[in-house]
Amino acid sequence: MKLPINSRPRKRLKILFLDKETQYRSQTDERLNIILSPSYYWFKKATLPVKYVTQAQALAASQFDGIVPEGSYKYTVIKQEDLFWLFAYDEASIAQKLKELGIKPSQVEAFYLAQYEFQNLKLPVAIAGNKVLVQNDGVVSVMPRAFVDAVQTLDAALDHLKLSKHRITLNLFQNSVLDEKWIYRFSAVSIVFIVLYLASYLLLKSDLKALRTEQLALTQQYKLPQTSFQLKSLMRSLTSKENRQLALRQHLKKLFALRLSSGDYVKKFTFTPKGAQYEIVLSDIKHAESIKKELQKAFTVKSAKVVDKTFYIGVSL
Repeated sequence: MKLPINSRPRKRLKILFLDKETQYRSQTDERLNIILSPSYYWFKKATLPVKYVTQAQALAASQFDGIVPEGSYKYTVIKQEDLFWLFAYDEASIAQKLKELGIKPSQVEAFYLAQYEFQNLKLPVAIAGNKVLVQNDGVVSVMPRAFVDAVQTLDAALDHLKLSKHRITLNLFQNSVLDEKWIYRFSAVSIVFIVLYLASYLLLKSDLKALRTEQLALTQQYKLPQTSFQLKSLMRSLTSKENRQLALRQHLKKLFALRLSSGDYVKKFTFTPKGAQYEIVLSDIKHAESIKKELQKAFTVKSAKVVDKTFYIGVSL
C-alpha cells in the first residue's frame, strides 16, 4: 500500500561527527547535519548574575579570558536550569576542515555541539584516530581509546541520536571558498539585476530628456527667465504679490463685516492698499463710539468725526 505523497516520512539527513581527524568521502550535494567534536570548541559551566541567555551572551567572551588561545572566536550560550553553558569556537578552523574534506557550505543544514547532543552518553563512542568520545560528570570530552574498555561505534551512536533544537550559527561563506554552483547562481542573479538596472536607467534618461524638452518649450512660450536664479527671483516676487493680495482680501472681509446698529447705513466706502474710509449715516450719533471700538479690534483708526449725523472714520491697514 502506497502512502499519499504528503504523508511519506521525511528522509533523515546524514549526521557527520566532525573531529580534527575525521575522514569523509564527499558526495555531491549531500545534505549534512554536523556535530562538532569537543576538539573544535571550548566549554565552560558558569553561574552568572543575569537571568536570560541574551544577557549571558554579552558576558561569554569575558568568561574565556586566559582560557582560550589568542584568536577570533564566536560564542554561544545554552541555559541549563540555574547554570549557563558557555561555548567558544573558531569559525575559520571549522571552515578550513570542511574545505579539506570537500564539503561545500551549501551542503550543511546545521551545526550542533557534542556537549549538548551527547550529554546523556552512557557508553563511550569510538571516533576517528583511535580516540573515543566520553561523558564524565556531565562533561563530554575526547580521550585516547586505551583509557576505556567497552565502546560503541560512531555509526551506532548516530543512528539512535535525536538532534536537539540547539543549533549554532557559522558563517562558512565568510571563512571558506564559495562553491562553484553557488558562484554561478550568484553571477546569474547579478546579471539579471544589472540588466534591470540598465533598462531602468535608459527609461529614466529618456523621461528626463522629454521633461527638459517640455521645460524649454514652456520657457519660450511664456517668455520665462532662462536661469534658475532668475526663476527663483520671479517666484519670490510672485509669492510676495500673492501674499499681499491675500492679506488685502482678509482686510476687506473684516471691513465688510462691520456691524451697524438698526437705522445706520454706509453711505460711501473707499478702499486702498494703505487704508479704508467710511461715511456712515447714523440714526443716533451715540452709535459712532461703538463703531469706532469695533474697528479698533482689527485696525488702527486714523481719523474719526461726526458731521450732521454722518460719521467719517478712516483706518490704516
